[in-house]
Amino acid sequence: MRCKTCGTVLPSGAMFCGECGSSVLAASAMSDTQHVEPLPMPGRHEAFTAPARPTPKSSAARAVFRLVFSTGENVVVAGPGLIGRNPVASESERPLEIVRIVDPQLSVSKTHLEFGIENGMFWVSDRNSGNGTSISVSGEESVDALPGERYGVARGTRIRIGEQYFDVL
Repeated sequence: MRCKTCGTVLPSGAMFCGECGSSVLAASAMSDTQHVEPLPMPGRHEAFTAPARPTPKSSAARAVFRLVFSTGENVVVAGPGLIGRNPVASESERPLEIVRIVDPQLSVSKTHLEFGIENGMFWVSDRNSGNGTSISVSGEESVDALPGERYGVARGTRIRIGEQYFDVL
């Protein structure tokens, strides 16, 4: 059996994922098509909404997200970070998770995108990238992200950065 949140292989009879702390019982009762519902972020865009899912009662469990890139990278994140060819955080922004992706065409900026998790919701913000960021969910029109604005995204959302993309799972 695998954890529905982070994909870690779980031992038989496990009640919680040892990697991300998610409840195995709650996750196994949910459909694979359900997503985390974005929560309002004051002064920010809510790009998409999705069906509601019960929020874990345990404060010990933290939200983790898997980012699966078109370039082959596959990263599990649990906090704020930067994505790009060679992202650099300022001293005031540290500590941040740094996600470097391979892009031989140089369509992805050095520091292309900022991301974070707020109230269990994943959000993205374009960092004035050269080729922009767009957000799309299957069956909905994509949204071009305005630089510096945060967009809450549900699991299953595809984020296009330059000529590359990643899926938020």
